[in-house]
Amino acid sequence: MANDNPAMSHSLHVSEFNQDFLSKPYETPYRMYIDGFSAEFLDDSLTKIQHKLFGPWGLIGDKGGNSEFADRCSVYIFGQIYGRGGLDLKTRGFLVLAALSVLQKENVIPTWTNACLNLGWTEGELNELGALVSHVGGFPPSRAALMIYEDVFAKRKAAGK
Repeated sequence: MANDNPAMSHSLHVSEFNQDFLSKPYETPYRMYIDGFSAEFLDDSLTKIQHKLFGPWGLIGDKGGNSEFADRCSVYIFGQIYGRGGLDLKTRGFLVLAALSVLQKENVIPTWTNACLNLGWTEGELNELGALVSHVGGFPPSRAALMIYEDVFAKRKAAGK
């Protein structure tokens, strides 16, 4: 169920993933050393991963557009790194959110919290993540992360998601 409201932030984009796709690592058929930043690699990166996680917004954000730099970042991050197999996308999203929470990256925690909900993680599992990272990064970062998670949960509920 995609969000068609352009006024809604990308951090509240709602998307559904095919469970078969999430059950095993996604491996892109493209490789940087062979395909470079080809249009096909960009399309694969955007449609299979980036837009499913965050909606169809530019990687730099709505104001930054989706310039050539953003396209290259999309290919590298969501194509080369997320499409290399080894870990399923659901696990990758969870690990990214854990790292961002410990590092106190409050500007992107909402986006990845929402992405993790899109990937099928529950509010309870994300709250458990916040409790776990408190033993790695300390209480203040985990408290801030948990407050951000709760804000995203409340905004999604208010939007009927």
